[in-house]
Amino acid sequence: MIDQRLAHEFLQSPKGVKLLHCIQCGTCSSSCPLAACMDHAPRELFALLRDGDMEAVLASNTPWYCVSCYQCMVRCPQEIPVTDIMYLLKQMAAERGMAPAGHKLPDLYRAFAREIEAHGRVSEALLMARYGAHRPFDMLGKAGLGLKLFARRRLELFPRNIHNRANLVLNANHQE
Repeated sequence: MIDQRLAHEFLQSPKGVKLLHCIQCGTCSSSCPLAACMDHAPRELFALLRDGDMEAVLASNTPWYCVSCYQCMVRCPQEIPVTDIMYLLKQMAAERGMAPAGHKLPDLYRAFAREIEAHGRVSEALLMARYGAHRPFDMLGKAGLGLKLFARRRLELFPRNIHNRANLVLNANHQE
């Protein structure tokens, strides 16, 4: 059981504190192309968060369906960083083992995060190898596409690190 202290801590974080300015207008939810697939549209999820129901928030599939299109952020009259908050919620759910059961996106998220931590950017080949370690049958269906991409020199096999990788901020609780 997750207590309300976690919700309070989240709402005191640099990104979370901005949720306190949410006027519950619903623009984020109406702008979201996948709101119908979510068990809680963004507006509803933020109401749960503000009410302290962190368990329902972290168990929700909503952050996992966020496709980072930024429509919610562009249209929000309060300029709330909705997409950034969704990333934080994914990270928190993953850290606590609360990602939706049977959902593929948490495995892809973990592989993606490991690639960013290791290289500062994503190497598609390594990303899919990391993901494939958890979902090998998914990868079998993608092998043909991978070979076509490789043949056309559209798939980089070896990762390249970004410059000044040490300056890359990976901690979700960093100060702005």
